[in-house]
Amino acid sequence: MTRRDSFLECEPGVIRLFGAADIGTKGMVSGWSGPEEGHNWNDGVEAACAVAVKPPVTRLMLSVMGEPYVTRARPAQEITLYGNGYRLGFWRLSARAETALLVALEPEWWLERGAKAVMRLMLHMPHSVRPKDINDGQDSRELAFCYRSMCLRPIAG
Repeated sequence: MTRRDSFLECEPGVIRLFGAADIGTKGMVSGWSGPEEGHNWNDGVEAACAVAVKPPVTRLMLSVMGEPYVTRARPAQEITLYGNGYRLGFWRLSARAETALLVALEPEWWLERGAKAVMRLMLHMPHSVRPKDINDGQDSRELAFCYRSMCLRPIAG
């Protein structure tokens, strides 16, 4: 998994902000560009982060807000989300606009580690592209999605 102290601690109902002011690099396992003001970009076709909550875990809705990197040369981005090995969701995004990635997380998908329930989230983005390779600036990072916030909310019922 990852080091015990490197989880992103989440509390249901509390919005965590990507970027330097909040999340920074906490829980960022691999595939991330450095945190910027108010967001993090992926850098490569896979990005992983590890989140932790207090058990017992009930059904939770994971909401990730951000914006896909789409251009005329790259008209769509695809994101597949895995959590602890389970395929959780798939999105094909074609509008460069604020987007919510929503997925319900079942209690049995979390791993209990001491006083924490943990989940390693793996985002697979096969159409990540370097802007400089498609004549969209000089950025050499391999981008697919600009991550802005994450929240876990209890699901009623």
